[in-house]
Amino acid sequence: MENEILNYLAKYSDEIRYRLIRILMVLGSFFLVFVIFKLKYITLFGKRFLFIYPDPYDNIGAQVLYILKAHILPAGTSLLIIKPVDGVMADFYTCIAMAVILSMPVIVYEVSKFIDPALKDNEKELLRSIIIPASVLFFIGSFIGIYFIAPVLFKIFSAFDVGVGASITVSISSFVSFVFLYIIAFGLSFELPVFMVGLSKFGIVTSETWVKNWRYAVIGALVYGMLFSPGVTGFTMVIIALPMIGLYFLGIHYAKKAEKSEKTESLNSADQ
Repeated sequence: MENEILNYLAKYSDEIRYRLIRILMVLGSFFLVFVIFKLKYITLFGKRFLFIYPDPYDNIGAQVLYILKAHILPAGTSLLIIKPVDGVMADFYTCIAMAVILSMPVIVYEVSKFIDPALKDNEKELLRSIIIPASVLFFIGSFIGIYFIAPVLFKIFSAFDVGVGASITVSISSFVSFVFLYIIAFGLSFELPVFMVGLSKFGIVTSETWVKNWRYAVIGALVYGMLFSPGVTGFTMVIIALPMIGLYFLGIHYAKKAEKSEKTESLNSADQ
């Protein structure tokens, strides 16, 4: 098995290198822009325009981090620098995360072009049919997690902190880790219905199978919530798991509709 993998990688090493370089070029370009420049308004002819201005200390990553802090953390919460490099690393991680998010269409395209020759026609159709909906739902899930859920969680956490007489402070490294975990967790969980519908549409997994295994799905959602939960509290685990469970049952509903639609199309094509 190991030899087969090595032979496969050796056979397609040039193609892998070509696709990887194209991805890194786009990702690196975004990263450099976010690290070197800041967004700044300038006034021309009596109108304001958004412009990028060189400033590596107050760059776009730092500006986004400041916006997230203002939106998510309760008023009066202080971000702490524990180690001298914490601020630098938090800034760099933010820039990397934004670069990956904005490069995602290119990443998906290059990966799909690499695996496309190895797929059958129905598998290619399945891949094309889920790329756009999955990407859209990922952004929707990430937005909901950061904009709606994260501020509520921090308000609850701060209420407990005040209750035990502690000062409300958060290390900047912990805050950045929390933010990106929520982006990943909620973004990926919102893609679940798309993959369920796609697999059922092409007869790979029937909607009946989804229904029969709903208990395992609930356990899987709780495990997923535990893995991506900041801290070890069961509360945060459930907060992540509940939307995923709801999305699973939503996926069952649309998987049934997709199967019916596919059967109808097959019957119509047979009659013709």
